[in-house]
Amino acid sequence: MRPNPACSLFACSLLARPLLACSLCTLLGCAPPPVFGDSEDDGTSAASTTDPSADGSSGADSTEAPPSGDLDPDQLDRSEDLGACGYPGPGPSGYGTEVGQRIANNTTQLLENCFDEAVQLADFMCPRPSGKSNRAILVNIGAGWCLPCQAETLEFPELYAEYHDQGLEIVQVMFQDWEALAPTGSFCDEWSSGDWSSGSSPGVALEFPVLIDQVFDWGSIYLQDPASATPINMLIDANGNIRWKLVGQQPPLDVLRAQIELVIEEPYAPPA
Repeated sequence: MRPNPACSLFACSLLARPLLACSLCTLLGCAPPPVFGDSEDDGTSAASTTDPSADGSSGADSTEAPPSGDLDPDQLDRSEDLGACGYPGPGPSGYGTEVGQRIANNTTQLLENCFDEAVQLADFMCPRPSGKSNRAILVNIGAGWCLPCQAETLEFPELYAEYHDQGLEIVQVMFQDWEALAPTGSFCDEWSSGDWSSGSSPGVALEFPVLIDQVFDWGSIYLQDPASATPINMLIDANGNIRWKLVGQQPPLDVLRAQIELVIEEPYAPPA
C-alpha cells in the first residue's frame, strides 16, 4: 500500500484487527499520540515508518509543548486519564451523541488508520508538534457508496486549507467501502489518496486523517439507519462538546464555515 498523507503513523503497533462486518473501534496510549496534517511540520504529514521520531506527525512531544498547547489550561478539561494528554470528562450533560453532550472516546471500539494502526479520539486532544492545539474538530462519518459523502469530501480540503492553521482538524471515519462492504486498508488508501476509480467523480488527495470502522461498532452509536442517516457531521470543541451536528445530508459550505468559526473563537464550551 502506498504511503498516504492523510494517514499518519502511530508509535504503537496494534493487535489483529477485528473480523469483517461493517464498523469502528479503539486502543493506544503507549507513546506520544499521532498528530495529523500539521501544516507547520516538514510537509510530510504522512509518516512511512513506525519510528515515532520519523517526523512530527507521529506524535506530540510533551517536551516541546505542554498538554494544553496554546489553549487556556484553566478552561481545558483533560480530567480523564486517556491517551497521552488526557481526555475531557463527561461534563454536566454527560457523554452522548447530541448537541450539548460530549463525545466519548472510542475506548472499546477500534478505529484504524490506513496503516492498520489503532486510533483514539483522545489522540486529537494533544497539541500538534508546533504547539498549536485543535480548537475545533469536524468528525465526519461516511461510506464510499454514499454520494453526499463523496461530494462533501471533495469540499473538505478547501475548509482544511482555510482553517487548519486556526485550529481546525477534520477526522473522517468510513464505515463501508464503495460496495457497502467492511472498509479495508486498501480502500482507506484509495479514498484518502484520491484514487476514486469506483467513485462517481475523480477524487482528491486528503491531508486530514481518514479512519476506518471495520465492524461498525463505533459508527453504529451514531448511525441507527445508515441508508438514510449517512453522512453525519459533528463539530466538537477542545473539551469534546458537540457544538453542531447535521445528519443525512451534505452541509452547505457557508453553514460549515460559520459553525467552525464559532467554535474556533470559543473552543471550550458554548457561550452562556
